[in-house]
Amino acid sequence: MRKKKIVILTVTPIVLIGMLASYLFWANQRADYYANISNEASNKQEKILNLEKSLALWKKTGNILTLADLYISTGNSNLAKQIMVGRGEVDILNKLGNLYLNENKVKEAENTFIKAKNKNINSESLKGLILVELKKGDRGVTEGYLSQLSVLDQGSANCYASFVYLNDYNKAKDAYVKAKSCNLYGIDKYFASYKKTQNPLYLKLEAINLYYSQDYLNLAEKDILALIKEKDNYRDSHILASKIYEKLGNQAKTNEYKQKAEEIDQTNLNLN
Repeated sequence: MRKKKIVILTVTPIVLIGMLASYLFWANQRADYYANISNEASNKQEKILNLEKSLALWKKTGNILTLADLYISTGNSNLAKQIMVGRGEVDILNKLGNLYLNENKVKEAENTFIKAKNKNINSESLKGLILVELKKGDRGVTEGYLSQLSVLDQGSANCYASFVYLNDYNKAKDAYVKAKSCNLYGIDKYFASYKKTQNPLYLKLEAINLYYSQDYLNLAEKDILALIKEKDNYRDSHILASKIYEKLGNQAKTNEYKQKAEEIDQTNLNLN
């Protein structure tokens, strides 16, 4: 009887391990099967359903990233976050960070990019952290990240530098030219439209307008106040300031700069 018990105790773990290995092999193969069906499907919803089946069996990084993109493209950002939150892979963390950034959840984006960078210093995390600092309106901190990025990807570092320093046309254009290829937030169209021979104040105003249009409102606020300090009677800067503060939800400042623009208009009218 004792020998029988020993045999049972010895054999049972081996059987269980074998069963588990068989299940894992089956789950892995089945997950790939659904992923392949998803790749071949032309209908977006069919792609999503098959990838969901795949992830229910085996959560592979590539499939998570693909499904997250599909969720985002169909307006289901919350579902995208659900399948990415809690994952530790660098690529997933970077995608999640960018999703937070697009939603203006700056602190969540920063924490996520830092986690990715701490796991493995990489260009995508550094790019994200540069944009995080710009969202906060702080160009100073970006310099460290730009320096690190230049070691990994000089072209991207120049591209991002051109966006960081748009308040200085010559500096930004120099970085843009060195980047060779750069369409970050349509900055290529900006440099195609504006030349250094144009009014420097107008160039700064349009740069601020680009920040404003992309929801870098703290940076836009910082630069518009510097522009107004440089030339207080520049009517268009007050109009843009009122738009920035309206987007920031500061109605008092919105009204203040609208009134200032109207006063400049009236002064110019009286002079004419």
